[in-house]
Amino acid sequence: MEDLESKIESIRIELLKTAEERGLSSTETIKLSVELDHLLNIYSYDEKGSNSKTNCYLRNDFKFDEKFG
Repeated sequence: MEDLESKIESIRIELLKTAEERGLSSTETIKLSVELDHLLNIYSYDEKGSNSKTNCYLRNDFKFDEKFG
């Protein structure tokens, strides 16, 4: 879980920097935003544990499609 938290923080910092430098609608900013959303969903699911009432499967090997944009 600690590794996931550090990855979330790293992506968050990179996202803020990219948004400031390239704008909110740049492909790179959107890519990082989608990746951060996915990591936060995994983190949230892990925090709730397997006793969660939602029957949701989240992959932690998510790779963003470079063709996005």
